[in-house]
Amino acid sequence: MPNKAETLSKRSLQGASLPDLMDILKILGLDQFAGDAVMLGADPLLKSPHRLAEATAYALLCEGIAAASIWEHRTKERSSMEVSLYDAIHALHSTHFLWQSNYSMSVGAEFVPTNGIYKCKDGRFIMIESGPPYVKLERGYLNFFDCGNNRDSIAREVAKFDALDLQEKLSNLGLPACIALSKEEWFSHPQGVALASAPLIEIEKVADCEPTGLQGNGKFSLDKIRVIDFTHVLAGPRSARSLAQYGADVLHISSPYHRDTIAQNLLVNIGKRNAYLQLTESADLAQMHKLISESDVFVNSYRPSVVERFGLQVPGLAEKHNGLVCVSINAYGHSGPWAQRPGFDHNVQVGTGVAVTEGGAGQPRLSPVFYLNDFLTGYLASAGAMAALLMRAKNGGSYHVKVSLARTAMWVQELGCFPETVYGGMPEKDEYPTNLHSFDTAFGKVTELVPPVSFDKMPRKDLTLLQPFGADAPEWM
Repeated sequence: MPNKAETLSKRSLQGASLPDLMDILKILGLDQFAGDAVMLGADPLLKSPHRLAEATAYALLCEGIAAASIWEHRTKERSSMEVSLYDAIHALHSTHFLWQSNYSMSVGAEFVPTNGIYKCKDGRFIMIESGPPYVKLERGYLNFFDCGNNRDSIAREVAKFDALDLQEKLSNLGLPACIALSKEEWFSHPQGVALASAPLIEIEKVADCEPTGLQGNGKFSLDKIRVIDFTHVLAGPRSARSLAQYGADVLHISSPYHRDTIAQNLLVNIGKRNAYLQLTESADLAQMHKLISESDVFVNSYRPSVVERFGLQVPGLAEKHNGLVCVSINAYGHSGPWAQRPGFDHNVQVGTGVAVTEGGAGQPRLSPVFYLNDFLTGYLASAGAMAALLMRAKNGGSYHVKVSLARTAMWVQELGCFPETVYGGMPEKDEYPTNLHSFDTAFGKVTELVPPVSFDKMPRKDLTLLQPFGADAPEWM
């Protein structure tokens, strides 16, 4: 691998050599950005037909351009940026580059028996997943199959079902399950058809109000912007972490009884305060609504049934709170027959055709870094949130930003694939050199990736705050 940036191929926004990036900027209303964005290197970097590093670099640059556009709006100072594809590919699976007190803290979902691609009786494959694992989902699968918590036992039981029958039985129980489909099968599937007409990042104006926010220079792009982070797993909290990186005051809200793991907290909640609210309690629910009324951005990655249960639907929030930017993140999209279905990154890889393409003629296979949609979608969501904040500052209004893991997976495939003659000889694992940094926290020394995008002028906040779940009061400071 080249060890100096100047030895890598360069493509730039102002050089008109990043048309795929420009397509996203048009969706975001940021295509008039006058600074430059430079991408160093070229895919493939790994043994994958997909443009993994380039897709990640596009998403990261969208974040950077949105933040730089706000910075220019506030200060009149124009900033350019640069990203290497070697740093970008690490950012696609940053969970594998995390240490606490020199011990690896990977989320470890790839080692959970109830996370896997299994062969059914009819010869088709199905992906089931319980996450890190989450106890409710893990127990749900084991009770359904009535088997031991190991891959051999689960494979034996899965093999007793036809794929479609099993997919529907599990889905009806709220357990993530998805048949392995080819790209062509997914794009003709009713949910794929519904998503194909949706933009990669949808920004909908949902209410009118006077222009507001982003006044004054500020120390950072999102100085004095308040964000309620009502998210879990990876994509949602990763998006809010990016907002913190660009200067926002982010308050993460979770239930004291349904927390993510310590590894997830270390990975995606740096830079935030962490508070508990049990929304089934009326006083806590009232406090949640009060916090939202005092916020600029509300990020949600829970299923629609949760949102409806607690009266957190976007139309109602936008009507009551002028200028609110709502960000909604889900698995399969916000319309269509699967809009309510649960799913993780890997279910979506399998269902949308990514895994079938990765596996070639054999068994479907996940991306060579295990992840694809979580981190990409998180970066795209934060870009959408910042674009909406800029729209609010210039034109007024409340906005709804919608992204989904499945739409992200479709976009990656739309970027095109390499033939095996091009990627076949590339490394199977991401073992390229990394840029790391360490800092002291309440959890001891934490080591992680350095932010992959560098800016020539715009400052970015150094995140060192890392709080245990529930360590902070559910209120704005």
